[in-house]
Amino acid sequence: MDKQLATKVIDTARFYMSGDNCQPFRYRFNIATQTFHIDYIAEQAKHTFVYDDYTILLTLGSLLEYLEISLKEYLYSCELAFDFENFSPYEDKLSICLATVNKQPNQTNSISLFSVLKQRFTDRRSYLGSETIDISIAPLNELLTYSTCKLFTNAPKETLNFFAECDSSIWLSKPLGKDIMDAVAFDPQSPTGLPWRNLGVKKSDAILIKAIQRYDWLFNVLKYCGAKFLMTYLQRKLWLSSKSFLVFTYHSNLSREQKTKACKQMMHVLLTLSQGGYVFQPSTMSAELLNIPLKTLNIASAAKMLQNTLEQQIQTQRNYLGTSEEIQWILRIGKVNTPLPREALTNRHTTKTLLKFD
Repeated sequence: MDKQLATKVIDTARFYMSGDNCQPFRYRFNIATQTFHIDYIAEQAKHTFVYDDYTILLTLGSLLEYLEISLKEYLYSCELAFDFENFSPYEDKLSICLATVNKQPNQTNSISLFSVLKQRFTDRRSYLGSETIDISIAPLNELLTYSTCKLFTNAPKETLNFFAECDSSIWLSKPLGKDIMDAVAFDPQSPTGLPWRNLGVKKSDAILIKAIQRYDWLFNVLKYCGAKFLMTYLQRKLWLSSKSFLVFTYHSNLSREQKTKACKQMMHVLLTLSQGGYVFQPSTMSAELLNIPLKTLNIASAAKMLQNTLEQQIQTQRNYLGTSEEIQWILRIGKVNTPLPREALTNRHTTKTLLKFD
């Protein structure tokens, strides 16, 4: 594989999902060893949750699935080697993963997931009802080694309201809300710096974020003036449209490497479902809050939330989901019949920004 082909591979692999589209990983390709070095950039990751490694592993798994599919399109495969020793989400980590490329001369380039990579995005439109969902879960679970997938349709209103509350949890505590808002950048030269392009919010919303960044007392003013109520109301409308969601749960006692592989396999499942016309909206905060009882370092303690006010709700929803394991991810699922607003599309870093050659 030469520079030109490596560039083609990354030009597709760069569309991997990441929290708030922060793209916290970079590629270095060593032509002599035919190896992609994947580096973690902590500064770039600050625009997402870094209270622990939860979202980082989700992102890395997604990246590796996109990289593998892109390589396969050009008749290559790769072998992965991880280095999580002394890893902290607050510090850069060079070569957190090595992907050594191998030529596959006998591989046939049949219809694959390559065509859906760029079309997969977080879809915040209202979805069609649950009657449009026809998914067999058993074959999907055969693709998963370290986690289990469940599909819930016609979910009770109480559960959907809980997820909407979680998605509005930026207002649960001032430390949490300020952490998220302070991480938003407004550099017009940055492809991930404009929230109305990156997060699907309007320019008027961005004005409020800028104001809170400058005057933190505005957070409480807006909260008590109904900002949380409005945000929750809008999220409820979305959840109540399809009343359906997927839940992925990790198996017990997984290492970071195994969790990353689990996230890679999960992304493979989601891309497979995308081929069937399904769209998704992740509810990362729902997973984070449901995992509070299982974590020593978690978003609740870092953001100084009142955990006792959440415990009963968490247990109720875990009973409904039928699991005591760590939640890997929760995603609203459905199909749509409305046009995608142009402003909902997100920018990506260019291949020139993401890829260097050693």
